[in-house]
Amino acid sequence: MDFTVAICTYNGEKRLPEVLDALLEQQETEGIKWEVLVVDNNSKDSTAAVVFNYARQWRSDSQLRYVFEKQQGTALARVKAFQEAQSRELVGFLDDDNIPGKTWIAQAYRFGSQNPQVGAYGGNIHAKLDSPPPSYFNQVKIYLTIYNRGKEAFCYHRNAKSRKIPAGPGCVFRKQAWYEVVPNADKLLVAGRDPKTLASGEDAALLYAIQNTQWELWHNPHMEIWHHIAPHRLEQTYLRKLARGYGLSQHRVRMARYDGWQRLLVRLLLPLLLLRESLQTFRFYLQHRKSFQKDFSKLCELEAKIGRLYGPFLT
Repeated sequence: MDFTVAICTYNGEKRLPEVLDALLEQQETEGIKWEVLVVDNNSKDSTAAVVFNYARQWRSDSQLRYVFEKQQGTALARVKAFQEAQSRELVGFLDDDNIPGKTWIAQAYRFGSQNPQVGAYGGNIHAKLDSPPPSYFNQVKIYLTIYNRGKEAFCYHRNAKSRKIPAGPGCVFRKQAWYEVVPNADKLLVAGRDPKTLASGEDAALLYAIQNTQWELWHNPHMEIWHHIAPHRLEQTYLRKLARGYGLSQHRVRMARYDGWQRLLVRLLLPLLLLRESLQTFRFYLQHRKSFQKDFSKLCELEAKIGRLYGPFLT
């Protein structure tokens, strides 16, 4: 098997069909042996029945498989996906609301095959909305994992001034890179999303851990997915909570950027870092307090800054 598409889902019976339909329509896959692996993360709905119905009429040049992971958590579901994936080298992850472009598999496989030094790589993520976006959408879309990193391929360099990584959804991992990092990973990489606070960060932590090795991280602009955002996720109450969770995740992500002695140094300097960030948050509040009712994006930014202050205690 050349390529595995892994879809980790929880109660995805209504979301999965759109993703599976897009995979049924994949083009330019001649000569590629590929499979779709759905990891059911302890769903309580009819997710399994949906997958089995699709499997009966799946395309002849591929296969669709179903596995069950009882332990809750996206990170654990991804570990299960790697255990079950039949591909030799490459495993690409899609969320159950990520709709791949018509050549996503072909572009993902070709890039990985042509660049053996790359441990993981991602593409551009566009928004698919059921109604016109709110006026503040462009300012808050980062919390919804909408990324457009451009039309040119590039390497995410570890020593860049503004250190970046690909977004987790739609990211492809090389098995060798994964197995060199994950077996030695600490709880930073397997904590998963907290359903109460929406704090996560395991995607970023894993990618930074790979970037800290000899493996390269890349942007492949030809890999495009559309994130289908349900209407409730654009409601202000949800977005404020999501922004707070984004901030809560930042300490976990910050720690994942560093190795042993550097992490120790960050822990020693943590009181000073928190003092600096507290002053920055207070200054931000004073500067924008009169505009929060009119500018919702600033309110979300404040929520993220407050979450960033609490993050070290949560982790």
